[in-house]
Amino acid sequence: MPILLLTSASGAPGTTTLSVGLALTWPRSVLLADCDPGAHQAVLAGYLAGTSAEGKGLLRVAEAHRDRRSLTEVVMDQSMPLADDDGPSRRFLPGFSRPSSAALFAGVWPELAAAFADLDGHDFDVIIDAGRISSGGLPAALVERADLTLLVLRSDLRSIVSARVQLLALREHARLEASQRSLGLVLVGPGQPYSGREIGKSLGVPVLAEVPDDRATAEHLSEGAPRARRFDSSPLARSLHTTAAQLAGRFESSAQLVRG
Repeated sequence: MPILLLTSASGAPGTTTLSVGLALTWPRSVLLADCDPGAHQAVLAGYLAGTSAEGKGLLRVAEAHRDRRSLTEVVMDQSMPLADDDGPSRRFLPGFSRPSSAALFAGVWPELAAAFADLDGHDFDVIIDAGRISSGGLPAALVERADLTLLVLRSDLRSIVSARVQLLALREHARLEASQRSLGLVLVGPGQPYSGREIGKSLGVPVLAEVPDDRATAEHLSEGAPRARRFDSSPLARSLHTTAAQLAGRFESSAQLVRG
């Protein structure tokens, strides 16, 4: 089962909004994992409208790692429903409750990443919300295990310059250095002012998806605002369905090439 990692270089381009939106529209069962070292609890406080994690999350995963337990089952046990709609299962693994916890998690990342990869036994794909890239970079184990790392950015000059700086560090990861298909961009608000084609050419990384800057609809996914009556027909909702289908199809095509 594929692992999709989303991150950003600066500001608030909508990484969590996109992560939640893709998880809700993903065509297969999916686990959304909050691996943001900043401990912003953005999904719990936002889309889930202050829902309590009831002690679940990465802290319990760390405790299981300390006790030398297999993390694959622990990850599923520590997850909670993201949505209860019909169709594929959609689960959420809460993140850190304190920023200091991320610094103590360094030894856990490799086994957690391996557990994500092992979730094919549960028929789950994984979407990782890694938040903004910190001064220490992304956890190397997550990047090495991810089938695709997507850098989310807006189309203004400030975002492009920040992305260029962070892409230099991202390309140092062995997986991203070896496979050009493992790294891509998601553009939020194309044409404000630069196009996806211009940005992709400037950064030397393909823009794999473009989503509209539909802030009214995004508030439901990012802030837990009431769902608008015409939410499903909004530009952002339609774009998320298209993007999820395209990315899932990309993973399936890659898997067929490996099997072939």
